[in-house]
Amino acid sequence: MSIKLSHFPTPFSDLKNKTGKHKDWFGLEFFQIFCEQINANNKLFDNKKILSAYKKDYKKCELKERLNLLAELLNNHLDMSYKKKVKTFESVLGKPLPFEEGMFTHCFFLYPVSQFIENYGHQDLETSLKFIEKLTMRFTGEWAIRPLANQNPKKVLIQMKEWSKHKNFHVRRLSSEGLRARLPWGKKITWIDETPEKSLPIYTKLRNDKVLYVRRSVANSMGDVIKINDDLAYATFENWLSKRLTKNNLWVIKHAIRTPVKKGDKKYVALKNKVTKLEKGLS
Repeated sequence: MSIKLSHFPTPFSDLKNKTGKHKDWFGLEFFQIFCEQINANNKLFDNKKILSAYKKDYKKCELKERLNLLAELLNNHLDMSYKKKVKTFESVLGKPLPFEEGMFTHCFFLYPVSQFIENYGHQDLETSLKFIEKLTMRFTGEWAIRPLANQNPKKVLIQMKEWSKHKNFHVRRLSSEGLRARLPWGKKITWIDETPEKSLPIYTKLRNDKVLYVRRSVANSMGDVIKINDDLAYATFENWLSKRLTKNNLWVIKHAIRTPVKKGDKKYVALKNKVTKLEKGLS
């Protein structure tokens, strides 16, 4: 039985976006509801003042500018430690999503929270990582994790490897998607571009994940590796094919190589044909 988004109502569920533009989810009505959720009775700051400050500038801002403005205002008006600020946002998280759909509809209201962590998470790495694990079960942590990956590559890579074994599929996906070399809207992770082999153990771990949502991320991530280091990516695919074969793994390879195949790259066309033949053998 499918699960409907209406089964997971939030304080933002009745918000309407007349223009359909992503930025227009984040108008005054949104921010008013958001402030009421984290700051009932004006205990943490003056809701009218922060709304007035947002009203002054938000209309001239595009999506990312609005998100940065929201994050900046929240950071400035919450007069407390970073750890306590992050704790404040837990009141709007809601239930973890049991399905992959809904991140950009049902839980889009959490984008400013993600932006806050992306902008200020470097202040407390441990607190940020713990919160991102919660956040990604509702929205996504793939953008928020990237500045932290640049700040402390070793610790974040260790965390991502741990997350690749997590029981929640959203968290497992984050361990792949968060390190994508060419993540749309994502900040560049310098060491991934320079040493993409460091992320390969995660993709190898997840290539047979039971959830398509996770495998699709692995495939897209490996597609990015092709763009950085073609030889490394191809050798990885060959290595995977030398191990125990599954339909899931073969699907990941075919999806990962779809761009060079479309371009007529003979090496990858031959690889696709090989994978297709192996798929038939598993039928």
